[in-house]
Amino acid sequence: MHVVKKEEIFPRDPNKTYSLMAIVEGDSLQVDKDPGDTVSSWPHLVLRELLLFLVVGIVIVGVSLLFNAPLEEPANALHSTNPAKAPWYFVGIQELVSYSAFLGGIVAPAAIVLSLLFLPYLDRNPAGVGVWFARERRVATALFTVFVVTMLVLTVIGQFLRGPNWTLYLPWK
Repeated sequence: MHVVKKEEIFPRDPNKTYSLMAIVEGDSLQVDKDPGDTVSSWPHLVLRELLLFLVVGIVIVGVSLLFNAPLEEPANALHSTNPAKAPWYFVGIQELVSYSAFLGGIVAPAAIVLSLLFLPYLDRNPAGVGVWFARERRVATALFTVFVVTMLVLTVIGQFLRGPNWTLYLPWK
């Protein structure tokens, strides 16, 4: 009787790394596993996702029943709001545009998009990936923190501290 080894069924390719993008140490969970050692997506994953979908849906319906979200009056083209503000997720960029149209409207968004596009090619060092506040990634953590804090500050200024004619004002006055 011939005993079949796992290596014969699932041969190991020396040209492959078998890792999950450096998130886990060692080989991936599927290497050298029999099909009987795996968990199928039906019914396990699908039922968990359905349950999460139902919970999120119930929470959204509950919040919508508890809090009223009235509509404003119909838009009047003859009388626009002062100041005309972008939605909250664009107020930070609108705030940048108020300082310099070229820098805030063209240079900053282009730099953000290009840096996000080239980030996988620029940051190739796997040291400290997946570790909160790793010493090896101090520069990346500092740059990301500065970016997030800057956008939060600009959003708060644009949303809450801008009055008529886009002048700065304190809301409690």
